Amino acid sequence: MQKLIREIPLSNGLTVRFFDATRRYFGDYHQVRIQICCEVPLSPGLFPDDESHEAARKLLGASVSYKKEIEHQGVASLSVDETVERVISDFAAHSLGYFNTPDFPRKLVQSELTRVRGRKTGFVPRGIHG
Repeated sequence: MQKLIREIPLSNGLTVRFFDATRRYFGDYHQVRIQICCEVPLSPGLFPDDESHEAARKLLGASVSYKKEIEHQGVASLSVDETVERVISDFAAHSLGYFNTPDFPRKLVQSELTRVRGRKTGFVPRGIHG
C-alpha cells in the first residue's frame, strides 16, 4: 500500500509527490520502494491553438503524469527511514531543477503525445513486403 510522504510545490505551479510503498520481505530486510509522481494538467496554454489542445485531450485525457519508481533491496529495519530520505534528497538534488523549469509541463505533454502517437501508427520496416 502506498502512503503519501512528501509533496514539493514547484514555481511552475506543479507539485512533485513522493509515495512510500516499502515492504518487509524477509526477516529484518525490506524493499524500500518510493514512487515519484508529477501530474501536468492539459491546459490550453501548453498548445499553439485550440485545435491542438482538443486533439491532445482526446488522446491523453485531462492530464499526463510523470511516474518513476526507485527501489532498494535488502534494507535493514534501522536503515529504512534513512534510505527513504536519501532517495527523496537525491531526486531533489538531481532532478527537481528540471521539473521546476517553466518549459517542463509543455515538454512532458509533448513527449507523451509523441509516445502515444507513435504507438498508434505502428512501424513497418522498409524492404519487407512478403
